[in-house]
Amino acid sequence: MKTMYEQEQKRGLSWRRAIEGIRARKVSISLTVIFFILSFFLAQVVLFEASVPFFLPIWALIHLRFPRFLPWTIAGALLGSFTLGVGQVVIHALQALIFPLHSKRIVKKIPMPVFVLMDVVIIQSIWQYVSYSGDVPGTVWLAVAYEGILALFMTIFLFQLFLPMPDFIHKRWTAERMGAALLIGALVLTGMSSYIFGYVSVPLIFTHLVIAVSAAVGGVQLATVVAVLAGTVLSISKLSFSGMIAVYALTGFFAGLHKPFGRLWQAFGMLGATFFFLLYDRTLPLDAVYIGSLVTASLLFFIIPSSWIKTLKDQLFPDTSNVLLRRQKWMTEKVNHQLQEFQHFVDFITRFISDRFEPKAAAQKGQSSALPVCQSCFRYETCWGEKSNGIPALMKQWEEQPNKARFQIEKKMQYKCIKPNQIMKELKEKEAKKQLSYEMQHGKKMFALKLRDMGNHMGELMSNLENDVTFYTSHEEEIKQKFQQCNIPYFQIDVLNIEIGQMEVVCCLPTESKAKMTGERLILPILYDLWKEPFEITSVKEMHHPYEHIQMTCKSSVRFQVTHDIFTSSSRNTIYSGDAHAVFQLHPGLLAVILSDGMGNNVEAHRESRRVMQFMRECLNKKMDPETTMHTLHYMMSLQDDTDSYATVDLALIDLQNGELWSWKAGSMSTYLIRGNEMRKIESQHVPFGFLPTFSIEARKIDVKDGDVLVMLSDGVFSANTSIEKQEMYYKKILQDPTMNAERFVKMLEETYSLPGDDRTVIFMQVKHAVPEWSIFSPRQAAKYQENMIH
Repeated sequence: MKTMYEQEQKRGLSWRRAIEGIRARKVSISLTVIFFILSFFLAQVVLFEASVPFFLPIWALIHLRFPRFLPWTIAGALLGSFTLGVGQVVIHALQALIFPLHSKRIVKKIPMPVFVLMDVVIIQSIWQYVSYSGDVPGTVWLAVAYEGILALFMTIFLFQLFLPMPDFIHKRWTAERMGAALLIGALVLTGMSSYIFGYVSVPLIFTHLVIAVSAAVGGVQLATVVAVLAGTVLSISKLSFSGMIAVYALTGFFAGLHKPFGRLWQAFGMLGATFFFLLYDRTLPLDAVYIGSLVTASLLFFIIPSSWIKTLKDQLFPDTSNVLLRRQKWMTEKVNHQLQEFQHFVDFITRFISDRFEPKAAAQKGQSSALPVCQSCFRYETCWGEKSNGIPALMKQWEEQPNKARFQIEKKMQYKCIKPNQIMKELKEKEAKKQLSYEMQHGKKMFALKLRDMGNHMGELMSNLENDVTFYTSHEEEIKQKFQQCNIPYFQIDVLNIEIGQMEVVCCLPTESKAKMTGERLILPILYDLWKEPFEITSVKEMHHPYEHIQMTCKSSVRFQVTHDIFTSSSRNTIYSGDAHAVFQLHPGLLAVILSDGMGNNVEAHRESRRVMQFMRECLNKKMDPETTMHTLHYMMSLQDDTDSYATVDLALIDLQNGELWSWKAGSMSTYLIRGNEMRKIESQHVPFGFLPTFSIEARKIDVKDGDVLVMLSDGVFSANTSIEKQEMYYKKILQDPTMNAERFVKMLEETYSLPGDDRTVIFMQVKHAVPEWSIFSPRQAAKYQENMIH
């Protein structure tokens, strides 16, 4: 029993897989059936009581837009041609042989409908000339001309109806496209004129069923148009009973008129129109076959699901109000989110600044002169005359030294001045006013920078509001134009993101295309040429829904990757250190590295460096400009009560896409870049935060390449007994070792030099190319470390 149960389970699983496979490929299967039926019946259409087969128009359509379905189209066309005779098969074969000439450079300029007309007329003319031995009747020439003109119009209608994938499935149905579908359907029905089974005619059933569905979907207008068009084509195909056009028109009118009352009244309306003409004009061919087909179509109309009619109505007459409401809701949510982010940013800055300002005392008003106590003293000439006793020099030294170093200078001034206390008081007042002036100047600059960043935020917000709808569309059109110029087949292009460093483009390609080869050699260079942004192929998927295609996703490429190793230790082997560091990504293409060294190696230095690190990280994550961040941080630290508290900051932003290093330094040690046998040094030319009231900062930019080594370090790894130049030469020597890491680097320095008892932090980074694993290309390993440093 167990074996039988397992067999049943396996059989059920195989059936489910088969059904799921059919559902996944329902679009391909449907198109296969449609093109087979179209080619079969269009190859045997009869108009004006003469065969006017439309083999070449359907062949041209499938060959250019749907080459995957060409075998089924050929099979249907050949079967339809055999029903007209072997001669018609030969004519179609000759027309198909001439068709490839359209791909030639000169002939390609001829529009496709005109080329189809020329192909049909040339082959038919040669065939008729040979058949009649040169004596071709005028009626035959007229029939050939009719066939060529009708083939031209049929080509236009077919290309109007069957748009390229995926527009054929997703694009809205226009009046022109709907008219082309009705006309082609009516011509197909003429090819079914011989399919009569008893009192039922297949083309008449389809005709009345289409009229009934049109009435249920579009009411009087659509039903009348469909009925008149179908009646016209069916009447012309027989060159008789033109009164049938009025019969079909009144049938569609009555069916649409009774739409509000339901399907039953629509069916009665169609039957009522037929019985009216049956009594009015007995010459019309309203026989038992016509009435039987009408009744059968009415019965079939009752079993059509309402969901099908609703879906068709949504396609032909979509309700745009829901789309607009969803769009408005999406835009509102997006704008609210951006406004909230902006408000959080402003609150963060305001709270941080207000906390710093609260404990400060109000500044004293009024202008002060330079040392008025000296000007009123009787020893003025002794101190400030030509033979000065050194008081001015001592004052200058006092102003340049920090508080802890001023005690000895004040003692010297007491021996030379009779009013040392008054001088100290005025010097401190002068310093306070000078510092306040510098702080006001720097505060103005800092607030100006923040206003600039706020303006950038608002500008980005307004740009999103104005260009969000059309921005992506314009980029998609540019990509499509490039693809057409390069003859790259595609179904659809979607631009999902245009943020620099985070761009994302999805390309839908035919299943026959070599996706990876085409993507790397053609598509990626096109995207780089458009945006000057390196891209990589992140995924290639074979999709079966809603149609079979290859879905290729291209994203901004992070061309470089940085691996880092960090060594840190405290001078007293405690859990706290005066050094603080952070390595984090601002986005996938931008890496931030921060190293801060507080004054001293105690708990206060630890807190100061941590506070600096937290502030910088918050500002950078809130998309504040690095220059604004550095100025704001210095301003905050200069407002502290303890004027001796300061910290160095070393900020590096590594652009992993363009291979660029941007460095901002405030009193920090140099950063070293090792490339092969060369070493480059990025030095600091600015004082630490909070050290002086004046502050300026400039960014240094350096290009990085594959194989580069970057070293950022604090002053604890430098020895005071050996020159910096000699130590740097030793750095250059030991960093040549490709197995070097941060801990080993510090241990070697400790063994070689007498390092001070200070906190030590080393951030060791290696730059390498990031190559996708599946890429069909790979860089040459021998090419590494062969480039010379350019200073």
